[in-house]
Amino acid sequence: MKYDLEYVLDSALDGVFIVASDHRLVLFNRACEELYNISREDVMDKAYWKLSDFQQSWDIISKKGGKISYGELGAKIERMELNHKGGRQVWVETIYTPIFDKENGEIAYVMGVIKDITELKRVEDEKKCLQNELVTIRRELESQYDFSTIVGNSPQILHALKLAAKVAPQNTTVMLAGESGTGKELLAKAIHYNSPRASRPFVALNCSAFPDTLFESELFGYEKGAFTGADKAKPGKIALASGGTLFLDEVTSMSPPTQAKILRVIQEREYEPLGAVRSKIADIRIIAATNKELETLVKEGTFREDLYYRLFVYPITLPPLRERIEDLPTLIETLLRKFHHAMGKSVRGVSPEALKVLMEYHWPGNVRELQNVIERMMILSKEDRIDVADLPRYLVDSARTRPLKSKTTGDLSKGMSLENSVHQVERELILQALQKCDNNKTRAARMLGLTRSTFRYKLSKISPEYSLVPDYKVGSV
Repeated sequence: MKYDLEYVLDSALDGVFIVASDHRLVLFNRACEELYNISREDVMDKAYWKLSDFQQSWDIISKKGGKISYGELGAKIERMELNHKGGRQVWVETIYTPIFDKENGEIAYVMGVIKDITELKRVEDEKKCLQNELVTIRRELESQYDFSTIVGNSPQILHALKLAAKVAPQNTTVMLAGESGTGKELLAKAIHYNSPRASRPFVALNCSAFPDTLFESELFGYEKGAFTGADKAKPGKIALASGGTLFLDEVTSMSPPTQAKILRVIQEREYEPLGAVRSKIADIRIIAATNKELETLVKEGTFREDLYYRLFVYPITLPPLRERIEDLPTLIETLLRKFHHAMGKSVRGVSPEALKVLMEYHWPGNVRELQNVIERMMILSKEDRIDVADLPRYLVDSARTRPLKSKTTGDLSKGMSLENSVHQVERELILQALQKCDNNKTRAARMLGLTRSTFRYKLSKISPEYSLVPDYKVGSV
């Protein structure tokens, strides 16, 4: 039997050796001799050191009056580089295991198994590099989507950033309202990357980008065999965003059946992939965005009232660029600096004449349109600054050329500032619009050419008792 065991161990691919407590080398198989450049003396020294280590652990247990059980001391693992018989350096892992005497319970032998882990070590090193890269990328994302990257000093944008900073650490559902191009997704990312969920995914889904037949599978995913052609399961956006944030852009584009299902996700925090028989946990934070008046859609019956109230827990309104035009010079400077690094072009600024045209333009595409215009001008400009000749023709032709006139003017002799004059004009126009519309805020906002969210914000500045929460029941006249 003894010789059969030695034959089996000699046939093993891994090196195996056994050293007795009296320093006798009981076994030293062929793999130890032929594969690795390691001497019997080195094996004896290593095994004796491990034997002493095991004995010390056993003595500590014995002094406490304990009894050793099978596997209690376990095994000790050591990694090192050795010379392989092929002349290359290999990483090996040696596992030392104590063997006890059945009669007296003392450690009688130490068995060592040497295994080639070169490939495993390579994979581990690659994994560590990827983890380090992931940490670096995450830090870059966090800095890229910090609140400070949202440029502006106007009261409207500062108010929006203040609300976003307060809600970021919470798990509250957020509704971002504002026209297209105002930076809703940028703010959503800033909220995510400044929240406890920052280390988890941020997944964006444009609700208008898919037809109804595909939207649910894109959102919830599907199981294998759920429909013809589903030869394998596919996770939806909710599963991909697990532990992180799901950003639903243009949320008003969802069909009524999908609205009912997303309502269940928000209420119950669970969902069912297509073809699934069991619900799954939806560990996500939802940030929704819309460029439409949700209250109007609810009254028209195209958007569920209960979903409206679930999404409108914490609304934040992003003002259009034309309502914070004082931020335009700072935005232009930021974009020029951004494209300077990206394109390597040394366009440093905008001439006063060009800036005047840009300030008078109404910017229907908001910050997104401004970014496109600046990028185009950076490409076409041949000088170190942008002039009127570099501006798109449509922009120059459409720029506002007539100043806004009002019956109300400030008395400069009494120290009325421009800011106070503008505030007074806004106040009178808003109150007049409310009076003409019998205090119907939706109609008053439409009369002034404002979104309801912007109108509500301006109204709250006039009368603090007004809040961002809808102030009338949907469906009322």
